[in-house]
This record gives sequence, structure tokens and C-alpha cells, in this order.
Amino acid sequence: MYGALRGRASTTGVAAVQFRRSASLLFSVVPQKEPLSPPLLALAGILAAVPAAWLVLATDAVLTGSTSAVAGFPWAGLSLGRSFTLQANVGTGGSHAPVVWAVALLAGPVGCAVLALAVQLLVESMRSPPWLRVLALQLLAFAWLRLPALLAAGAARGRGPVADLYARLGEPEPGRWPVALLAGLALAAAAALVAGRAVAVGRTWMRVDGRGFRRRVARVLGGYPALVALAGWSVLMPWAAPAWMVLWLLLTLSALSVLVS
Repeated sequence: MYGALRGRASTTGVAAVQFRRSASLLFSVVPQKEPLSPPLLALAGILAAVPAAWLVLATDAVLTGSTSAVAGFPWAGLSLGRSFTLQANVGTGGSHAPVVWAVALLAGPVGCAVLALAVQLLVESMRSPPWLRVLALQLLAFAWLRLPALLAAGAARGRGPVADLYARLGEPEPGRWPVALLAGLALAAAAALVAGRAVAVGRTWMRVDGRGFRRRVARVLGGYPALVALAGWSVLMPWAAPAWMVLWLLLTLSALSVLVS
């Protein structure tokens, strides 16, 4: 009798395991309903991208001004420009070494990218509300995707810190193609980082159980909001010819869609 009960218990246990496996397989095959619709998430990301871009540009101005003052450049403080963004009023007089020029001009954009990554990782490590998680993601997206655009501006004889550095160095023509290649590599690296972080944030509200779903999350939470922020920044502070800027924005969106692990 004990053996019969034992055999029945083992049979019941095997049946329970098979049932759980069948249920998990069924849930993985049948499409699950997502908590929020992608258009709603894209709208939330766009609404967060506008203040995020302003914060990045303000931080850039503070870092540029303070670093330039330490490097020996005259700094007249911050001012509010016509586009309602903070600007660092740094004087460019005097004779400085190329390394000093590079530090003074590039400390703002690079420092913003590092700070944005640290903030986003900190927010994700805590139990932060959804609006703060989306805002931190947009800070990261704009700060990192802006760096390749500034490099591209230097190669295209546009405006920005890299272009200003070229002007101070006498515009060496042979160095423009390496800068263009560096801009492409920087775009690939920044797009991969932003896409990965967008998937990590968006898995709470959207499906990420396939490469197609992850690419959609990267576009919805990372691509479209970043594209709006970069387009607004390009209109208010043109960094290259309009054709160059439009082409670069399209390349940025394509990179975010493709470079998803």
C-alpha cells in the first residue's frame, strides 16, 4: 500500500511539472497584452526629452565655463540666451596650448555624457517612479547622441566645440576624414548604449522577448524622443548645414533601431 501511494505521488509530481512546462510554453507562444501602448510611451518619452535636453545643455554650460576658468580663460558667468538655454560666456583671448583648448572646449559635452550615464544607472538601481526613470533615460540619450553630432560638425565645417577646436588649430584639412570616421564610431557606440538602456527601462511596459520587440522598444523609448530633442537642438543651435543635420538625424534613428543586442 505504501508503494502504491508513493507511486501515485511521484506520478502526480511528474504531471505537475509537465503542466507547469506546458503553461510556460503556452504563455511564451501566445502574445501577451502590454501594460501601456507604444504611442503613449513614445509621447511620454518626447515630453521628458524636452526638459532633459535643457538640463544637459545647462550642465554643459556650467562645465564649460568652470573648466575654462580653471584653464585660464576669462569667464563672465552664465547668461540666458534667446533660446532660453544657459550659455557660458567664455572669452577666447590669449595664447593657449592645443591641449588646453581641447580640455576647455570638450569638457562640457564629455562631462555631460559621463554624468548622464551615472544618473541613469543610479536611478535604475533605486525604486524610482516611472517618470523619473523615463527622464533619466532621456538625459542619457540626448547627452550621448549629441557627442557624435558634434564630431560630425567638426568634420563638416559646422559649429560646436569640435569645429571651434579646428578653427583654433588652423583647420588642418587632413584631419577631417579621421574625425568623420570617429563620428561614425561614436554614433555606433552611443546608439548601442542608448538602445540597451532603453530596453532595460522599457521591459517594464513593453515586450522584449524577441529581437524585433527590443528594436521597437529602442525606437519608442530611445529613438523617437531623442530624435525630437536633437532636432529641436539643431534648429535652435544649428551645428551644420540643414542637409547634413537631416541626414545625421536619420542615421541616428537607424543606428538606434539596428544596434540592439
